[in-house]
Amino acid sequence: MMNCCLTPRNCIIMKNEDAEFDPVADLHERQRRIRQEMGGADRVAKMKKDGVPTIRDHIEGLLDQGTFRELGTHSRSMRLEDRSSTPGDGKVGGEGEVNGKSVAIAGDDITVKKGSSSIVGSRRLHRLYERAIERGMPYIYVGETGGGRIPDLIGAEGISDIAPSPELARRRRQIPMATVIVGQSFGGSSFQSAFSDFVVQVRGSVLAVTSPRVFEVATGEIIGFEELGGVDVHSRITGQIDIGVDSFTESYDAVRRWLSYLPQNAWTPAPRSSDRANLDPDQSLADMVPSKRTRGYDMRRFAAALLDPESFMELQPGYAR
Repeated sequence: MMNCCLTPRNCIIMKNEDAEFDPVADLHERQRRIRQEMGGADRVAKMKKDGVPTIRDHIEGLLDQGTFRELGTHSRSMRLEDRSSTPGDGKVGGEGEVNGKSVAIAGDDITVKKGSSSIVGSRRLHRLYERAIERGMPYIYVGETGGGRIPDLIGAEGISDIAPSPELARRRRQIPMATVIVGQSFGGSSFQSAFSDFVVQVRGSVLAVTSPRVFEVATGEIIGFEELGGVDVHSRITGQIDIGVDSFTESYDAVRRWLSYLPQNAWTPAPRSSDRANLDPDQSLADMVPSKRTRGYDMRRFAAALLDPESFMELQPGYAR
C-alpha cells in the first residue's frame, strides 16, 4: 500500500500492484539469464556435452581470471521478429586484463544464428574497437562466424554497418591487434584476421572468405573445409596465420605470450626484461655464422643464443618452405 495525493487538499490510499517490483534486480536477472543461456540453454548444454567452448569460455580462457567486464549485454537484432532470439546480436565483447594489463576483447557467439554479422552486433564491435583506440588498449578478436546475416545486410544501411570497419585499415599500429580462429570462420572474422598483427588458428577450424557450399554453387567445384582454409593451408601456403596450434588452451597461451612482448600502444615503452645476469659478449655467436656468405646456417640456434633464455617465439615456422 502507498499514499497517493491527488490534490493538495485530498489524499487517498490506493493499492500499488508493482510495489514489490525492483527494476535494478530485474535488470540484473535479465543480464544473468542472457550471459548464462546465451542463444539458448539447450544449445549451450549441447556444446558443453560435446566439449566445445562457447565464446564466453574462450574469453575467460584468454583473460586473467575474473577480469572480464562485458559491454552491450542487452543488444539485440533490429528486426522485430528476431529480437527475442538474438541476445547480443551474435557478438560478445568487453574489456578485461591479460598479464595484468587492460585489453579489449570480442568474438562471435555461434549460439545466436551461427555468430553471423548483423547491424547491431557490428555496431557493437565498432564501438568497442574505437574504445580500444581511444584508451590505448590491445584488441583481441575470437573468430567463429557463419558470415553476413541475410536479410539484415541487404540495403545501404545493412551493408554499410556489416562491412569491415574502415577504421581497422587506418589503425596504423596504434594498438596491437590479435585474432584467434577457433571454429568455422567465414566472412567478418576472416577480414578481422587480415587486419591483425598476430593470428592464431586452432587445428580443425577453418579460415576463409566463404563456405565450401558457396564455392560449389558459384563454380561447381567441390572442396573440403581443410583444403579451403585449414591450418596447413594457411601455415604453409598462404601465410595468413602466424601460429597453428592443436588446442584452444595453446591458442590462449600464444596470444598471452605475444602480448607480453609488446607495449600497450604506440605511445608507451615496451616491457623490459628484469634478467640482466650476463651482458658479456658471447664469442660463440661469431662461430655460428659462417664467413662464407654462400654457406647456410641455423638461424634458430643463433636466435636462441642471442636472445634472453626461453624468450624466442617463432612466427610462421612452416611458411614458404
